Amino acid sequence: MLTSVYPPEGAYQERFYLIDQLRDLGYTEDAFGKRTMEMTLPELQQIFINLEYQRESAVEN
Repeated sequence: MLTSVYPPEGAYQERFYLIDQLRDLGYTEDAFGKRTMEMTLPELQQIFINLEYQRESAVEN
């Protein structure tokens, strides 16, 4: 049985969706200069979660 070494199509779509969302929030690279296009899906997900949390915290204050 052959297994694919590539992520499923949905992972690609989610990755590019998050890149677009982060760009809309003004985030294009991390503090070390790593661009969102170079990041993995889990990295993008965590950054998005962190930014959403910060945004919600700022609204509450």
